[in-house]
Amino acid sequence: MSVPLIKTAVATRQNTVPIVRDAAPADYPAIRDVVIAAYRQYADLIARDIFSPYLAGLLDLETHARDGRLLVVEADGRVYGSVAFYPDAAVQGFGLPPGWASGRALAVHPAARGHGVARALLATCERLAREAGAPVFAFHTASFMADAIALYERLGYRRAPEFDFNLAARFSRFGAAPVMAFAYLRHLTRYAQISTACDTPAAPLLPAPPARVLDVGGGLGTVE
Repeated sequence: MSVPLIKTAVATRQNTVPIVRDAAPADYPAIRDVVIAAYRQYADLIARDIFSPYLAGLLDLETHARDGRLLVVEADGRVYGSVAFYPDAAVQGFGLPPGWASGRALAVHPAARGHGVARALLATCERLAREAGAPVFAFHTASFMADAIALYERLGYRRAPEFDFNLAARFSRFGAAPVMAFAYLRHLTRYAQISTACDTPAAPLLPAPPARVLDVGGGLGTVE
């Protein structure tokens, strides 16, 4: 089922208009490729025993679909971005209050960055949060994700440090140095929905190459 909420400024070489829609199980391999491609750049920034379970949680699409709603951006039959929308943020167990809405595992394939894909997914999550009656849309992002943090701050999300948590304490068994997950939020009753238009004209999306498989445990393979 398509989510008829967002039209973006993104265009493909065939001039097809991307849509934000609900994901189906048949999309899961493509979503996992996008997530791995989007997050592999961080693999060397934190300890492996933290990154591996962190990534495994992002790739747990069955849990995201069971407890929330998986969304994708599709253009010309390809998935270029994805996010898990949670109508009840507390379900994730990251300390956000019941009744707030949340998102997790926002990912945009590197070939599609700069085209408004993340902006479209976030705007859709906010629209769904409003429809669910949530007063706040909140989420966490890792402290080492500088580009993502810059995007969220450009879009007007506010830091909520009272909801930060330590990824190392949650995922590592070896007493690693703290790696923080920063909380961001928007009070939906106070702000208009974020625009999905790009700041600059969008270039055509590039075909998404197959993602290398990272070792996240559970026999999913190793880095090429």
